[in-house]
Amino acid sequence: MRQVEIYNIKLGNIKIFLAVAEFGSFTLAAEKLHLTQPFVSKAVARLEEELGLYLFIRGSHKFQITPAGRKLYESWKDIIEQFELSISGAHSVQSGMTDELHIGTGDLCSDDNIIVRKVKEFQRISPGTETYLVYDNMTVLLDRLIKGNIDLILISKHMLPMVESANLCWETVYSSNLAIYIHKNNPLYKKDKLDFSDLRQERFIVFSAETDESYLKLLNELTGEAGFKPEISCYIPNAISFKVNLELGKGVALADNFCNLEDENIKRFDLERRNDIIAVWREDRYRESIKKFCEIFEYKE
Repeated sequence: MRQVEIYNIKLGNIKIFLAVAEFGSFTLAAEKLHLTQPFVSKAVARLEEELGLYLFIRGSHKFQITPAGRKLYESWKDIIEQFELSISGAHSVQSGMTDELHIGTGDLCSDDNIIVRKVKEFQRISPGTETYLVYDNMTVLLDRLIKGNIDLILISKHMLPMVESANLCWETVYSSNLAIYIHKNNPLYKKDKLDFSDLRQERFIVFSAETDESYLKLLNELTGEAGFKPEISCYIPNAISFKVNLELGKGVALADNFCNLEDENIKRFDLERRNDIIAVWREDRYRESIKKFCEIFEYKE
Protein backbone atom coordinates (compact mmCIF):
# COMPACT_ATOMS: atom_id res chain seq x y z
CA MET A 1 0.00 0.00 0.00
CA ARG A 2 1.34 3.43 -0.92
CA GLN A 3 2.42 5.68 1.95
CA VAL A 4 0.44 8.93 1.89
CA GLU A 5 1.92 12.19 3.18
CA ILE A 6 -1.27 13.31 4.94
CA TYR A 7 0.30 16.52 6.24
CA ASN A 8 0.64 17.78 2.67
CA ILE A 9 -3.07 17.39 1.89
CA LYS A 10 -4.99 20.67 1.88
CA LEU A 11 -8.33 20.84 3.69
CA GLY A 12 -9.59 23.07 0.88
CA ASN A 13 -9.12 20.25 -1.62
CA ILE A 14 -10.95 17.86 0.68
CA LYS A 15 -13.87 20.33 0.87
CA ILE A 16 -13.95 20.54 -2.92
CA PHE A 17 -13.91 16.75 -3.22
CA LEU A 18 -16.81 16.46 -0.76
CA ALA A 19 -18.82 19.00 -2.77
CA VAL A 20 -18.20 17.16 -6.05
CA ALA A 21 -19.23 13.88 -4.40
CA GLU A 22 -22.35 15.50 -2.97
CA PHE A 23 -23.49 17.23 -6.16
CA GLY A 24 -22.27 14.59 -8.61
CA SER A 25 -20.69 17.13 -10.91
CA PHE A 26 -17.62 19.38 -11.14
CA THR A 27 -19.82 22.13 -12.60
CA LEU A 28 -22.48 22.05 -9.87
CA ALA A 29 -19.83 21.87 -7.15
CA ALA A 30 -18.05 24.88 -8.67
CA GLU A 31 -21.31 26.87 -8.72
CA LYS A 32 -22.08 25.98 -5.12
CA LEU A 33 -18.57 26.87 -3.93
CA HIS A 34 -18.35 30.00 -6.13
CA LEU A 35 -15.26 28.64 -7.88
CA THR A 36 -14.43 27.97 -11.50
CA GLN A 37 -14.93 24.50 -12.93
CA PRO A 38 -11.26 24.12 -13.98
CA PHE A 39 -10.14 25.06 -10.44
CA VAL A 40 -12.43 22.40 -8.94
CA SER A 41 -11.24 19.78 -11.44
CA LYS A 42 -7.57 20.53 -10.74
CA ALA A 43 -8.13 20.42 -6.95
CA VAL A 44 -9.68 16.95 -7.19
CA ALA A 45 -6.92 15.75 -9.54
CA ARG A 46 -4.32 17.04 -7.08
CA LEU A 47 -6.03 15.18 -4.22
CA GLU A 48 -6.14 11.98 -6.28
CA GLU A 49 -2.42 12.31 -6.98
CA GLU A 50 -1.58 12.86 -3.30
CA LEU A 51 -3.73 9.93 -2.15
CA GLY A 52 -2.80 7.58 -4.97
CA LEU A 53 -6.51 6.91 -5.52
CA TYR A 54 -9.05 7.33 -8.32
CA LEU A 55 -11.95 9.21 -6.71
CA PHE A 56 -14.22 9.64 -9.74
CA ILE A 57 -14.89 7.91 -13.04
CA ARG A 58 -14.86 10.58 -15.73
CA GLY A 59 -16.27 10.28 -19.24
CA SER A 60 -18.35 12.11 -21.81
CA HIS A 61 -21.43 10.07 -20.90
CA LYS A 62 -20.54 8.89 -17.41
CA PHE A 63 -19.45 10.58 -14.21
CA GLN A 64 -19.63 8.78 -10.90
CA ILE A 65 -17.76 8.35 -7.67
CA THR A 66 -15.54 5.28 -7.32
CA PRO A 67 -15.88 2.83 -4.39
CA ALA A 68 -12.69 4.31 -2.92
CA GLY A 69 -14.08 7.81 -3.33
CA ARG A 70 -17.35 6.76 -1.69
CA LYS A 71 -15.43 5.33 1.27
CA LEU A 72 -13.57 8.60 1.79
CA TYR A 73 -16.72 10.68 1.34
CA GLU A 74 -18.61 8.73 4.00
CA SER A 75 -15.66 8.93 6.40
CA TRP A 76 -14.69 12.54 5.81
CA LYS A 77 -17.97 14.43 5.58
CA ASP A 78 -18.67 14.38 9.34
CA ILE A 79 -15.03 14.89 10.31
CA ILE A 80 -14.70 18.04 8.23
CA GLU A 81 -18.00 19.36 9.54
CA GLN A 82 -16.90 18.85 13.14
CA PHE A 83 -13.61 20.57 12.38
CA GLU A 84 -15.43 23.59 10.97
CA LEU A 85 -17.87 23.68 13.88
CA SER A 86 -15.01 23.64 16.39
CA ILE A 87 -13.39 26.66 14.73
CA SER A 88 -16.66 28.61 14.57
CA GLY A 89 -17.29 27.73 18.22
CA ALA A 90 -13.89 29.03 19.25
CA HIS A 91 -14.54 32.31 17.41
CA SER A 92 -17.90 32.62 19.17
CA VAL A 93 -16.29 32.18 22.58
CA GLN A 94 -13.59 34.73 21.76
CA SER A 95 -16.16 37.29 20.59
CA GLY A 96 -18.25 36.93 23.74
CA MET A 97 -21.21 35.03 22.28
CA THR A 98 -23.22 33.14 24.91
CA ASP A 99 -24.75 30.51 22.58
CA GLU A 100 -24.49 29.00 19.12
CA LEU A 101 -27.38 27.82 16.96
CA HIS A 102 -26.58 25.69 13.93
CA ILE A 103 -29.66 25.52 11.72
CA GLY A 104 -29.86 22.99 8.92
CA THR A 105 -31.93 23.91 5.89
CA GLY A 106 -32.27 23.04 2.23
CA ASP A 107 -29.85 24.26 -0.40
CA LEU A 108 -32.34 26.48 -2.26
CA CYS A 109 -32.38 29.33 0.26
CA SER A 110 -31.66 32.78 -1.16
CA ASP A 111 -31.88 36.36 0.07
CA ASP A 112 -35.66 36.50 -0.37
CA ASN A 113 -36.43 33.04 0.97
CA ILE A 114 -38.66 32.88 4.06
CA ILE A 115 -36.10 30.83 5.98
CA VAL A 116 -33.25 33.27 5.38
CA ARG A 117 -35.50 36.22 6.29
CA LYS A 118 -36.42 34.59 9.58
CA VAL A 119 -32.80 33.75 10.36
CA LYS A 120 -31.86 37.40 9.81
CA GLU A 121 -34.74 38.47 12.06
CA PHE A 122 -33.56 36.05 14.75
CA GLN A 123 -30.03 37.46 14.51
CA ARG A 124 -31.39 40.97 15.12
CA ILE A 125 -33.33 40.01 18.25
CA SER A 126 -30.71 37.57 19.61
CA PRO A 127 -27.34 39.33 19.32
CA GLY A 128 -25.83 37.02 21.93
CA THR A 129 -26.43 33.90 19.84
CA GLU A 130 -24.07 33.12 16.96
CA THR A 131 -26.26 31.70 14.17
CA TYR A 132 -25.09 29.47 11.34
CA LEU A 133 -26.98 28.05 8.36
CA VAL A 134 -26.04 24.56 7.17
CA TYR A 135 -27.17 23.79 3.61
CA ASP A 136 -27.72 20.18 2.56
CA ASN A 137 -30.36 17.75 1.34
CA MET A 138 -33.07 16.70 3.74
CA THR A 139 -31.91 13.15 4.48
CA VAL A 140 -28.38 14.33 5.30
CA LEU A 141 -29.77 17.07 7.54
CA LEU A 142 -31.75 14.53 9.54
CA ASP A 143 -28.66 12.37 9.94
CA ARG A 144 -26.58 15.33 11.10
CA LEU A 145 -29.26 16.31 13.62
CA ILE A 146 -29.47 12.79 15.03
CA LYS A 147 -25.67 12.72 15.42
CA GLY A 148 -25.70 16.08 17.19
CA ASN A 149 -23.73 17.93 14.50
CA ILE A 150 -26.42 20.59 14.22
CA ASP A 151 -29.04 21.89 16.68
CA LEU A 152 -32.16 22.42 14.60
CA ILE A 153 -33.37 21.65 11.10
CA LEU A 154 -36.12 23.15 8.99
CA ILE A 155 -37.61 20.62 6.58
CA SER A 156 -40.82 19.91 4.72
CA LYS A 157 -43.61 18.12 6.58
CA HIS A 158 -43.75 15.18 4.15
CA MET A 159 -40.68 13.88 6.02
CA LEU A 160 -42.59 13.68 9.30
CA PRO A 161 -42.66 9.83 9.38
CA MET A 162 -38.84 9.78 9.33
CA VAL A 163 -38.74 12.41 12.09
CA GLU A 164 -41.13 10.45 14.30
CA SER A 165 -39.30 7.16 13.72
CA ALA A 166 -36.10 8.80 15.01
CA ASN A 167 -37.88 10.01 18.19
CA LEU A 168 -37.17 13.65 17.42
CA CYS A 169 -39.20 16.64 18.59
CA TRP A 170 -40.85 18.90 16.06
CA GLU A 171 -43.16 21.87 15.60
CA THR A 172 -44.91 23.33 12.55
CA VAL A 173 -43.54 26.84 12.05
CA TYR A 174 -44.69 28.01 8.61
CA SER A 175 -47.63 27.14 6.38
CA SER A 176 -46.64 26.24 2.84
CA ASN A 177 -48.09 24.51 -0.21
CA LEU A 178 -46.65 22.25 -2.85
CA ALA A 179 -46.11 23.58 -6.36
CA ILE A 180 -45.35 22.33 -9.85
CA TYR A 181 -42.55 24.07 -11.78
CA ILE A 182 -42.76 24.14 -15.59
CA HIS A 183 -40.22 25.36 -18.16
CA LYS A 184 -41.46 27.81 -20.78
CA ASN A 185 -40.79 25.31 -23.59
CA ASN A 186 -43.47 23.04 -22.14
CA PRO A 187 -46.99 23.73 -23.56
CA LEU A 188 -48.40 23.61 -20.01
CA TYR A 189 -46.44 26.80 -19.28
CA LYS A 190 -49.20 28.83 -20.98
CA LYS A 191 -51.94 27.59 -18.64
CA ASP A 192 -53.19 29.75 -15.79
CA LYS A 193 -53.69 26.87 -13.37
CA LEU A 194 -52.57 23.25 -13.06
CA ASP A 195 -53.47 20.20 -11.03
CA PHE A 196 -52.01 16.71 -11.13
CA SER A 197 -54.53 15.46 -13.66
CA ASP A 198 -52.84 17.76 -16.21
CA LEU A 199 -49.52 15.95 -15.72
CA ARG A 200 -50.41 12.46 -16.99
CA GLN A 201 -48.17 12.76 -20.04
CA GLU A 202 -45.31 14.53 -18.26
CA ARG A 203 -41.98 13.19 -17.06
CA PHE A 204 -40.91 14.06 -13.52
CA ILE A 205 -37.54 15.23 -12.21
CA VAL A 206 -37.33 13.68 -8.74
CA PHE A 207 -35.09 13.32 -5.72
CA SER A 208 -33.26 10.02 -5.46
CA ALA A 209 -34.27 7.71 -2.62
CA GLU A 210 -30.90 8.41 -0.96
CA THR A 211 -31.68 12.13 -0.96
CA ASP A 212 -35.29 11.94 0.25
CA GLU A 213 -37.21 8.67 0.13
CA SER A 214 -40.31 10.40 1.55
CA TYR A 215 -40.42 12.61 -1.55
CA LEU A 216 -40.98 9.62 -3.84
CA LYS A 217 -43.78 8.37 -1.59
CA LEU A 218 -45.41 11.80 -1.74
CA LEU A 219 -45.17 11.95 -5.55
CA ASN A 220 -46.67 8.48 -5.93
CA GLU A 221 -49.48 9.43 -3.56
CA LEU A 222 -50.33 12.55 -5.56
CA THR A 223 -50.21 10.85 -8.95
CA GLY A 224 -52.17 7.91 -7.57
CA GLU A 225 -54.94 10.25 -6.45
CA ALA A 226 -54.99 11.62 -10.03
CA GLY A 227 -55.22 8.08 -11.43
CA PHE A 228 -51.77 7.52 -12.96
CA LYS A 229 -48.22 6.48 -12.15
CA PRO A 230 -45.40 9.00 -12.60
CA GLU A 231 -42.87 8.59 -15.39
CA ILE A 232 -39.44 9.48 -14.00
CA SER A 233 -37.02 11.28 -16.32
CA CYS A 234 -34.08 11.53 -13.90
CA TYR A 235 -33.12 11.25 -10.24
CA ILE A 236 -31.30 14.20 -8.69
CA PRO A 237 -29.05 14.35 -5.60
CA ASN A 238 -30.04 17.81 -4.34
CA ALA A 239 -32.59 20.58 -4.76
CA ILE A 240 -30.36 22.83 -6.85
CA SER A 241 -30.43 20.18 -9.57
CA PHE A 242 -34.16 20.78 -10.09
CA LYS A 243 -33.44 24.04 -11.85
CA VAL A 244 -30.63 22.66 -13.98
CA ASN A 245 -32.76 19.80 -15.27
CA LEU A 246 -35.78 22.04 -15.83
CA GLU A 247 -33.58 24.20 -18.06
CA LEU A 248 -32.42 21.07 -19.90
CA GLY A 249 -36.03 20.12 -20.65
CA LYS A 250 -35.94 16.91 -18.60
CA GLY A 251 -39.52 17.33 -17.39
CA VAL A 252 -41.53 18.99 -14.61
CA ALA A 253 -40.63 19.34 -10.92
CA LEU A 254 -42.66 18.99 -7.73
CA ALA A 255 -41.32 21.19 -4.92
CA ASP A 256 -42.45 23.52 -2.16
CA ASN A 257 -43.81 26.88 -3.26
CA PHE A 258 -41.34 28.83 -1.09
CA CYS A 259 -38.42 27.42 -3.11
CA ASN A 260 -37.05 30.01 -5.50
CA LEU A 261 -37.08 27.94 -8.67
CA GLU A 262 -39.11 30.31 -10.82
CA ASP A 263 -37.47 32.86 -13.11
CA GLU A 264 -38.03 34.23 -16.62
CA ASN A 265 -37.94 30.67 -17.99
CA ILE A 266 -39.63 28.70 -15.21
CA LYS A 267 -43.19 29.18 -13.96
CA ARG A 268 -44.62 28.08 -10.63
CA PHE A 269 -48.11 26.60 -10.31
CA ASP A 270 -49.28 26.42 -6.69
CA LEU A 271 -51.24 23.32 -5.68
CA GLU A 272 -53.99 23.00 -3.10
CA ARG A 273 -51.86 20.62 -1.08
CA ARG A 274 -50.16 21.67 2.14
CA ASN A 275 -46.55 20.78 2.88
CA ASP A 276 -45.66 23.00 5.81
CA ILE A 277 -42.19 23.77 7.13
CA ILE A 278 -41.43 22.06 10.41
CA ALA A 279 -38.65 22.73 12.90
CA VAL A 280 -37.03 19.57 14.27
CA TRP A 281 -34.65 19.13 17.20
CA ARG A 282 -33.32 16.56 19.65
CA GLU A 283 -35.03 16.71 23.03
CA ASP A 284 -31.70 16.74 24.88
CA ARG A 285 -30.49 19.73 22.82
CA TYR A 286 -33.60 21.90 23.32
CA ARG A 287 -32.90 25.31 24.85
CA GLU A 288 -34.10 28.90 24.91
CA SER A 289 -32.50 29.86 21.58
CA ILE A 290 -34.41 27.09 19.74
CA LYS A 291 -37.66 28.14 21.39
CA LYS A 292 -37.02 31.77 20.48
CA PHE A 293 -36.19 30.92 16.88
CA CYS A 294 -39.40 28.90 16.39
CA GLU A 295 -41.45 31.76 17.84
CA ILE A 296 -40.41 34.24 15.15
CA PHE A 297 -42.33 32.27 12.50
CA GLU A 298 -45.99 33.21 12.06
CA TYR A 299 -47.64 29.84 11.55
CA LYS A 300 -51.31 29.96 10.58
CA GLU A 301 -53.54 26.88 10.48
